[in-house]
Amino acid sequence: MSGLKYRLSHQVKGYECDFQGEMTVPSLINLMIHVSGLQSDSIGNTEASMSEQGLSWVIVQYNIDIHQIPRRRDQITIETEAMSYNRFFTYRAFRAYDENEHLLVEVLSTFSVMNLETRKLVRVQKEMTEPYEADEIRSIIRQPKVIPITEENPKEQLFTVRYLDIDSNQHVNNSKYFDWLINTVDFNFLISHQIKRIQIKYEKEVGFGNMITSKMSTSSEIAEDGTRMTAHQIWNESTIACVANIFWKSRN
Repeated sequence: MSGLKYRLSHQVKGYECDFQGEMTVPSLINLMIHVSGLQSDSIGNTEASMSEQGLSWVIVQYNIDIHQIPRRRDQITIETEAMSYNRFFTYRAFRAYDENEHLLVEVLSTFSVMNLETRKLVRVQKEMTEPYEADEIRSIIRQPKVIPITEENPKEQLFTVRYLDIDSNQHVNNSKYFDWLINTVDFNFLISHQIKRIQIKYEKEVGFGNMITSKMSTSSEIAEDGTRMTAHQIWNESTIACVANIFWKSRN
């Protein structure tokens, strides 16, 4: 499975990093989506042209593997590749490389198309994907299933959706969810662990002014690869808007 690739060189800025000098997940995801937008612009399949049809691309799922997180002032290259599509979804890969072309981060994303008036997902039309030279497939690529939180004593954090959380689709930007997930984790755990893998699935839209609840539980088990998992849910009142698993490795 392969399609057109597009690359952008980028020096990691201080404002894209946390206080430990590591690029944050929201910053990395925003940069990757920016690069995919540049690719679309370069082949004439712009956001504006989609909007004129009353349609927009929306992200359904990410599977993120972090081998080494970029740091402040690092020179990295972001690559995106339109891989394949079927009637319901398109699949796009993102990769981050260092100056020596060592793979730092790899992301498999699942996109769909939303009707901006009805707010419902619609079928992916062939003319939307042809410019990317992606493979047409019949099957649905199944990403890893997200493990639910442990209902006994989950940790909870409340957040209000603000104006700057909303994107051009008039719902919460997909990168904002990572803020809610990560900011629910204990501070001491955050500074003593690094994220190695994230599986996240978006279930429902969240809009301006909504009060959301970020719930999480932490596994007591250490996996064979040395990681420990936190399970997450984002609730919009009585509806689950997003589920995720984050796999962490101790810095020691």
